[in-house]
Amino acid sequence: MKTEVLYQHLEDLLERVGISIVYDDLCDGQGRAASGLCRVKGRRVYIMDRAKDLPERISLLKQCLSEVDLDEVYVLPALREFLEEEGDPWKDR
Repeated sequence: MKTEVLYQHLEDLLERVGISIVYDDLCDGQGRAASGLCRVKGRRVYIMDRAKDLPERISLLKQCLSEVDLDEVYVLPALREFLEEEGDPWKDR
């Protein structure tokens, strides 16, 4: 699966399980804050550092989705296979 397509599928899956993605500059002048999942007014929101490149974003969303129960959610077979892979082949790209 192409990198851009994979990322779009990950974004779509997050939205389907009720997690919104917000892109922001997470540099505070003293360093970068980490991207991550949080609750904002009761809603689950993944705050993504817009400075991350596409492979890093893929790794971060894969990590986020590893903590979500996807048993009752339809996931494309290729995407489910990617999510269930051990390790992270995208991390070092």
